[in-house]
Amino acid sequence: MSDMFKHRKGATEILVSKDEKFGEDRSIEEAPELSEEEKHNLQQRMEAMDKLLATSKKAKYKIELFFGKARSMRAAVPGALSFWESGTKFHGGGDTKVYFCPGKMIGKNDCQKIIPFSFNGYGFAVCPGCKETWKATQLIGEVLGRHTMRDWALLLFQYYNRLDQNCDIYLKHSPDDIRSVAAREQERQCGGELLTKARIRARHVYPLRNIITDTLAGADLLNRFYAFLTA
Repeated sequence: MSDMFKHRKGATEILVSKDEKFGEDRSIEEAPELSEEEKHNLQQRMEAMDKLLATSKKAKYKIELFFGKARSMRAAVPGALSFWESGTKFHGGGDTKVYFCPGKMIGKNDCQKIIPFSFNGYGFAVCPGCKETWKATQLIGEVLGRHTMRDWALLLFQYYNRLDQNCDIYLKHSPDDIRSVAAREQERQCGGELLTKARIRARHVYPLRNIITDTLAGADLLNRFYAFLTA
């Protein structure tokens, strides 16, 4: 019984194994609802992290753009965007994977809000924007494609704005085929473990403080992202 726990779904009490995942082993409709106290604690944690990051002058998020060995300044090249919350462990380490709400993509609502790591668990996630509960396999965690550098710069620009203009930009080259890694990640829903293993030292970093400095000086941000990718 030690590996079991009870939770309530409405007026019904359900006994669940700690190893079970909602949306996979059990119906997503059986997923436990957060109590008002749990929602309040989550909100407090997010506010504390925002304050910590603001004090340390650190961007809240990271966008990482992976390229493989093939790279061209003119031709379309394969790559992958992934999204991370910076150092969400209070001792200062440990980036965690974050996702975007799939509501708009699948036509259920207009939500595209970021879903922090703390809103994930038991094989499902609760969007803090639309309040919908999603299966882990429905979440948007990577953006794969084959694009020119100009189009990759446009994607960076779009997701930079969706992350509240509060992120560092990392450009990395992986020895593995990043599309295969991302596909295995989506299949296994490892919480970023496979992508973490594929992440290597950044070749280039465009930190938030530099982005702010450049835009305050009048630089066009989309052109700055393009210059960053082609430098």
